[in-house]
Amino acid sequence: MNILYDFSSALLQARQNKEVTQEQIAFALEISQATYNAWECGHRLCPYKHIIALINYFQDEQFTRRMLRILLSLQHNMAGLNKKSTAELTTYYMKLIALLADECAEWITTLGK
Repeated sequence: MNILYDFSSALLQARQNKEVTQEQIAFALEISQATYNAWECGHRLCPYKHIIALINYFQDEQFTRRMLRILLSLQHNMAGLNKKSTAELTTYYMKLIALLADECAEWITTLGK
């Protein structure tokens, strides 16, 4: 998986599906249009907090699934999981799922405010 390509193509597709401009998304996320453009063109990957903001902005199940796969892939690579045993991977992912569940629960409560 080419993470930058997958990320940028997901952004482009979600933006086109929502029929909004880069400027509109940048304004909603309180970033510059140039920053958003760099994400959509595959020059940079955005920070975690902006991935969450993008998921919230687009409200698109396919986009959300693609972003979650990218986040898991990034986490897998950063943690060096390619060198872990099956038991270590299972433990690691169970902890990661618990953390994600806590994060999602906290995020959902902030949406209701």
